Amino acid sequence: MSEIESHIPTEGAAAASTSRRAGRGRLKRLGQGRGSAWAAIAALLALAGVLASVLGARAVARSDADKARLAFHLASSEIASTLKLAIQHEEDLVVGASAFVTGNPNASAADFDRWVESVHAMARYPELQNIGLVSLVPASGLASFERRIAANPVRPLGPQSVGPRESRLQILPPGSRPYYCFAVAGRARNAATYIPAGADYCRLAPTMISDRDSGLTGYAPVVNGASTTLGVETPVYRHGIVPATVAARRRAFVGWLGELLVPNVVLERALAGHPNLAVTFRYDSPYSHVAFTSGAAPAGAQSAKIYLEVGREAGLSDPQQGWTMQSFGARASGGVLENWNSLALLIGGSLLSVVLGLLVLVLGTGRRRALSLVHEKTRELSHQALHDTLTGLPNRALVLDRAEQLLARAARQPGTIAGALFIDIDGFKHVNDNLGHAAGDQLLRIVGERLHGAVREQDTVGRLGGDEFVVLFESTADEATLDILADRLTEVLREPVELADGRKIFSVTASIGVAAGKHATPDALLRDADLALYSAKAAGKDRYALFEASMYAGVEGRLELEADLSAAVQEGQFFLLYQPIFDLPSRHVVGVEALIRWQHPTRGVVLPDSFIPLAEESGLIVPIGRWVLHEACRQAAVWAREGFGIGVAVNVSAHQLGRKEFADDVRRSLQESRIDPSSLTLEITETTLMRDVPAACERLETLKALGVRVAIDDFGTGYASLSNLRRVPVDVLKIDKSFVAALNDGNQSRELFQAILGVGKALSLAVVAEGVEHQSQMVALEAMGCAMGQGFLLGRASRPAVIESLLGPSASRRAVGSRAV
Repeated sequence: MSEIESHIPTEGAAAASTSRRAGRGRLKRLGQGRGSAWAAIAALLALAGVLASVLGARAVARSDADKARLAFHLASSEIASTLKLAIQHEEDLVVGASAFVTGNPNASAADFDRWVESVHAMARYPELQNIGLVSLVPASGLASFERRIAANPVRPLGPQSVGPRESRLQILPPGSRPYYCFAVAGRARNAATYIPAGADYCRLAPTMISDRDSGLTGYAPVVNGASTTLGVETPVYRHGIVPATVAARRRAFVGWLGELLVPNVVLERALAGHPNLAVTFRYDSPYSHVAFTSGAAPAGAQSAKIYLEVGREAGLSDPQQGWTMQSFGARASGGVLENWNSLALLIGGSLLSVVLGLLVLVLGTGRRRALSLVHEKTRELSHQALHDTLTGLPNRALVLDRAEQLLARAARQPGTIAGALFIDIDGFKHVNDNLGHAAGDQLLRIVGERLHGAVREQDTVGRLGGDEFVVLFESTADEATLDILADRLTEVLREPVELADGRKIFSVTASIGVAAGKHATPDALLRDADLALYSAKAAGKDRYALFEASMYAGVEGRLELEADLSAAVQEGQFFLLYQPIFDLPSRHVVGVEALIRWQHPTRGVVLPDSFIPLAEESGLIVPIGRWVLHEACRQAAVWAREGFGIGVAVNVSAHQLGRKEFADDVRRSLQESRIDPSSLTLEITETTLMRDVPAACERLETLKALGVRVAIDDFGTGYASLSNLRRVPVDVLKIDKSFVAALNDGNQSRELFQAILGVGKALSLAVVAEGVEHQSQMVALEAMGCAMGQGFLLGRASRPAVIESLLGPSASRRAVGSRAV
């Protein structure tokens, strides 16, 4: 029995050893099987990545090609727009010359030369080759015209250069025709560009006769032998007014004012900034087919053709007639191997897929490495969840958490001060809009680094979003205070910022709101700092403001004012004052401007600057504007019944003008008051009109159809061009008071004011000078021939009874004058 027992352990040990060896073998085979599985997974992953890279590269190539085509078409549109504006810009000179001719009907050719020199036409318009006045001469009047031209020869190079003369007028091209078109005054840039006096322009530019009948400015090529130029000609009529009918236009016709332009100069200016593009500028009509080309088109270039709506062909339905522009640029390729971005994606994506497959293989066969990687990624995700991705600073969630800890420590430790500084970059939108979002992101990173470097290690600098940063600060009573820290941060942020491309931004400043003390929650602390920030911005930016309890009153006061404004509309708390508009030579009142006031129950009279912006934001401007219109028309009707036939002007906001129902409001007020529609003038600011000229013209045409008059208020502040002014249906220009105030500054201000008066005269518009407050301004206005004015010197805004005392018994006899405004 003992021998058997003695052998049992030996046999058990052998069996156990065999079992362990078998287990290790199974584990080895299992490991090999798992390794093969991970290798297969890694290979499939790498293959899928390579396939995705190929598809992505193809998508990028197509996308880049689409972007290149889009960029080309945008550049073509920009060139076409620049070209169109450049051509229409020439019309300004023609309009000025037209005003000179109609204002000086007896002017000689030498007088015309002196006018051309006085406006520096050749220097201001480098593309200008010739400018002159062309007259229509019937065949029966050739002899008379020849005697006239012999007595008053055209001096093409100015008064000092007589130029060539012939003993007899040489008609070019020769031939007998019912009528001829000859230059009676003109100026050429040099002798080489001089066109003889006998040149028949109606043969060189066949569209001139049709332009005379239509009254429109024509843009057409002028072919003179081997020379082809771009012609701009405008028919001129007596008194500077285009008659309504063709027959009347023929009777009032004086001649054509025309320019000859060097096409290559115009095209080169349009192509500025687009060195890789070429342009063909083509004109097609029943009379001629001409093309001007600038730039070199690359081989296999893509092209775009754009019809330019200029001149008399602008309204034609046939796109084959008129001016067209065809641009040429490099072909946009959609091939993967021809595009660096797609090629880089293909190579990089394929390499990354292989690396990712190897990584999966390593992770799948190494548990410890996989766990380490998981731990690292978890830590990264945790960091990303609590930090701003752009600057690496704590985000709002982490800032609020640290602010809560800060407030808790301050509550436990008497004498500890907890505070927050809310920081906003001044003008950050300007940086984004002008330098791009990449520059804006770089600026945010620089600001974050500067803030972090200006505080202590235990302080928290965070980014809440956009251009808003916050600094959490903790100190004792004997340490540096929050306002000192705010001062230091303001100085640090004022330092010039240099971007990666070498550009410097010198105007970047910051506004800072500071809050400190006991707060129940982190949100309350940041809210107080935010209120202080708005106070700093309201005070002029580039500064800091400490929170005060009174700032709550400002926010609550605005909400209260909005509620009171709504009640004022319901209860009729508004009233109107009327500021007189005077005829300056006679000092007679010719009209009034209605000005709104608010009779607040507790605040007294509130001026419009204090509530009109709020009314526009809240939409209450609509019922308020409707009431002003109705009340002004009612008062005008009362004055009309009493024999005071004066006009009344009402201000119209952009919000009102943009409503389709505004025309109905005007129509209803006219019908209820029964006043003459022409006695009502609607004043719209120049800035409002220039935001969207086509839309404004459409709405004003609807209003003009009712018979009312339209005035441009604050003229000179909205950058209206002369071509836009000719399109807008207005009757009156009200020159902004800043131009009147500048009359005492010197000759340049007076010349500018005189130029505005000239624009009004050229466009047959009444002109009113606003803000006349000093006698010296009155003297200057009268000397320059300004007919009407308003301001404190002449009369303040007053109740209707005061206006009636100014009118007197003779006002009804001046009823016609009231239509001037």
